[in-house]
Amino acid sequence: MFDVMQFGQFHRVEPVVRPSGTGGRLDDALAARVADPLFLLARQWQVAEFAGEDGGSPVWSTLDTESTPLGSFLPSGGGAPVPLSQGVPVEYLAEAGAAGATAAPLTLRAAARAGERFLATLRTVDLPSSAVEDIDAAVLAKVPLEVPDQDRDPLRRDPAGRALREVLAGRVPDGAALAGELAGGWRPPGLPQAHRTAFDDAARLWLDWFAERHRPPAPSSWTRERLEHRFAVTAAPGGRTVKLTAPEYTGGTADAYHFDLDTGGVALPAAGGGTRLEGLPTRVTYPGMPAERWWEFEDTTVNLPDVGAGVPDLARLLVVEFANIYGNDHWIIPVDLATGALHRIASLTVVDTFEETTVIEPADDGHWSVFRLTDTATGLPAPPLLPLLPTAAARLEGAPVEEVLFARDEMANLGFAIERVVQSATGRPRVRSDEPPDDGPEQLPPADPAALTYRLLTEVPAHWIPLVPVPLKPGSAAICLRRGQIPRFDAEGVRLPQVKAAGQVLEPEAKRVFFREEEVPRAGVTVSRVPVVARGEDGRVYAWVGRRVRAGRGEASSALAFDGVVPPRGAR
Repeated sequence: MFDVMQFGQFHRVEPVVRPSGTGGRLDDALAARVADPLFLLARQWQVAEFAGEDGGSPVWSTLDTESTPLGSFLPSGGGAPVPLSQGVPVEYLAEAGAAGATAAPLTLRAAARAGERFLATLRTVDLPSSAVEDIDAAVLAKVPLEVPDQDRDPLRRDPAGRALREVLAGRVPDGAALAGELAGGWRPPGLPQAHRTAFDDAARLWLDWFAERHRPPAPSSWTRERLEHRFAVTAAPGGRTVKLTAPEYTGGTADAYHFDLDTGGVALPAAGGGTRLEGLPTRVTYPGMPAERWWEFEDTTVNLPDVGAGVPDLARLLVVEFANIYGNDHWIIPVDLATGALHRIASLTVVDTFEETTVIEPADDGHWSVFRLTDTATGLPAPPLLPLLPTAAARLEGAPVEEVLFARDEMANLGFAIERVVQSATGRPRVRSDEPPDDGPEQLPPADPAALTYRLLTEVPAHWIPLVPVPLKPGSAAICLRRGQIPRFDAEGVRLPQVKAAGQVLEPEAKRVFFREEEVPRAGVTVSRVPVVARGEDGRVYAWVGRRVRAGRGEASSALAFDGVVPPRGAR
């Protein structure tokens, strides 16, 4: 027998064990080989397994939680806030937004389908057949699918799109243009009063469908110069309005770690109890968890000695340490929380086996935290709030309809935005490197066959859009990257029309487009647009085209060179 046993335990996290006969491996240290049964009892006595612990186990808990519904969605750029309706995925609001209240640019196929649907809607209202045919002709004359000149044809490099337009031209109206006309109150002239009423009914039904299908749900949250989404959602815990800001959302699932907490520099009021949960806590377990006692047969699902960790791999070392030392000291209380709300714990009280009541305070450390948001003002851990946003948990994503690689070309001292894939007028992906080439500049043959030929600049593929470094501000040493153009000349030195970008990422319709220089590292960055279909909590189906940002594949080489001399053919 013994009265008091005192022993100290020292633990240092490092992947090094003392050398032994087999080389000092971690599996030797955790195997705990024995020579005789008496050693088993001695080892248990040594680690005080025969002594009782002056600590109780929790047998009852009382947990009070406070839930605050999320208020509105705030896009970047100071757009108007959008109320967060129940069940609408926040990814849909963040990725499907567009500038302004008009519809996003529609492909030829989508515009034709919208126009064809309007013609079908006319046949569902009270209109005679003769009147419907006259209205069809008037609509086709008002908003036709135009066929521009060859030189200005945006589909001159899209053979599939040109073929589709030849089939649809004169048969269906342009749905995007029709929506603007109908919204402005246009109707075919000369309609009788009864026909005008029926036409207005068909226009109203079609505009409602068009707005639900093609109108952006919110202003755009895409920050072009940073190649990322920026948005925020609001809530008012304790009556104090706070913002959950997502400063670097690159697409996908909007998880809690994407957000920072902006309290406006004002402390939040104390949490008031809203929902009370009472029950029995349970131990935290996982398959293959080490046994609590020595010499107890364990499950082989998890092989901790086989966890390879180097000296700087602190995360794996902490997992092994938790499993071996603190695994049986954690308890869990399951709580059902609603989505679309901001939650926090008001109080937690635990009763142990000795009938002692303990009030559990939140673990507060100003320098290190787990599962805590970051305060946007100080960069320190924010108050313990848990956001549960309505996300598109189960979604389907298709192949990218547009993909742009932003890369650096150190030899040319330029950056390039390489449009690998763009969306065709048919709606399907189109590889730009497969486009039919335009007539490039011809080199004039020299009068002397043995003379050298001067070449102003080498040709660069049309889908390589240069990014020219320019000062970030007048007089500043910092630079940004501006979307530029490589001049093209014919054999006589006359400048040819430029080949512009064809996708939406580079915004060819904008006059000046800038990107931050630090957002295009030497490894490059890839921006793609992928079609997404998801079902929200309300059961509705949401479809949009979202942007994804991921790392590139290193530097690129355009072989761009100026003022070159080409030797005659056959010369070495």
